[in-house]
Amino acid sequence: MLARPGFLANNGLSSRLRCQQRYTSTVQQLLKERQQHKCIYKSRAATYTEAARGGGIRSMHCSAIHSTEFETRSPYFRNQKEEELEPQPLGMDQPYPEITEDGYYTISFYSFFVIPEESVAATRDKIQLEWSRDFGVVGRIYVCGEGINAQLSIPRDNTQRLREWLESNAIFRGRIPRFNWAIEHRRAFKAFHVRVRPLVATGGQLDMETLSHEPQYLDPEEWDSELRALQAKNKDDPEHQPAPLLIDMRNNYEARIGKFEGAVCPDVDTFRDEMNAVREMCKGRAKSEPIYMYCTGGIRCSVAGAILKTKGYENVKTLKGGVVAYGRHVRGRSDGEKSSLFRGKNFTFDKRLGETVTSQVLAACDQCGDPCDVFTNCANTSCNLLFIQCASCAEKHHHTCGSKLCIDRANMTHDELVKNRMPPIWDYRTRIHPEKVFGRDWIARIEKLAAAKS
Repeated sequence: MLARPGFLANNGLSSRLRCQQRYTSTVQQLLKERQQHKCIYKSRAATYTEAARGGGIRSMHCSAIHSTEFETRSPYFRNQKEEELEPQPLGMDQPYPEITEDGYYTISFYSFFVIPEESVAATRDKIQLEWSRDFGVVGRIYVCGEGINAQLSIPRDNTQRLREWLESNAIFRGRIPRFNWAIEHRRAFKAFHVRVRPLVATGGQLDMETLSHEPQYLDPEEWDSELRALQAKNKDDPEHQPAPLLIDMRNNYEARIGKFEGAVCPDVDTFRDEMNAVREMCKGRAKSEPIYMYCTGGIRCSVAGAILKTKGYENVKTLKGGVVAYGRHVRGRSDGEKSSLFRGKNFTFDKRLGETVTSQVLAACDQCGDPCDVFTNCANTSCNLLFIQCASCAEKHHHTCGSKLCIDRANMTHDELVKNRMPPIWDYRTRIHPEKVFGRDWIARIEKLAAAKS
């Protein structure tokens, strides 16, 4: 346990011991009452929290708490009534990762539950104001009537304060699972945006009834074990039909720099396209045949798995926490990346544009062809092409796609850019397909498009 700065000096060792004893006693009593099914935890939340705050305890790690029913409940579908949900332990996100150079953690979480329609906008406004002002959060959060989807960076010292906020808020109390810690930490976002929009763009209405049909969640160790067993079975019986289906639920560009061995990576640009491809892949398969799915942090597979289960597919399994959780698992193993079934990097939708799982480089620079797995956006924001660029080409082309137009704009001052505003050159589907842009006449095409739009 960590004490507040100055705690020992102000209160003395004996005071600290008394507070720790009070905290331990409170926790033991809570666990005893739970075992006897005589306690509604919400009624004890104030005592529990006060035991921590009063004792100057910042990190409330307790193995006994971590082994309670919080581990066995549905990890992401939390649509119980408010009075049925208990606050979760404030130390549930521990152990915290090692501190980073800039002092920021990058985390993600999502949860499916009903937010009343009349409360959605107010919830967005409250998060936007308080998380930015009180916790220094930057990132991207979506809220809607079906829950929350969050990717954010937060100063280390405010991480548990965020958990306290969640467990003290009537809408979120008991509904947010453990934070999904990134593989690599730093301030990964420039600003903070909270928007009312669907948690995943399915292209259709997603309701709580559908989401309640959860897939089976495998933690990284279970995922490893099952995939290895399937690999061994395929090796011993290559004619086995049908072959187990392992689907990468991410967009095509994400799989360029990293993927699981043997995964099917559909050539798609959106989740809507992905679901159409998945339905085609599953046609003709027995409804009892296993289907394995993975994505970046888990939410796309939670939604896709629920949709498949409503169509009668009984054995849908997903990687809990996605590639993010698997990457942490790999780094925590004694044999490191040697045992990893994932190869390369995990693409991220933030300033990092990727975090390393293993050292294998699967891709090549889109400009010179040298081995490279570093994604970048053209420094001309009107172009904003997403492509892979090595350090040599980045220097040569001023961190742009290489057209004279983009190099000139990348070297403009802010005032010059404001004076010479330019609309986006590419639509979304072209912007994420550099192979459609780069070519013998690509510079001429960029300049022609820009001239037509100016």
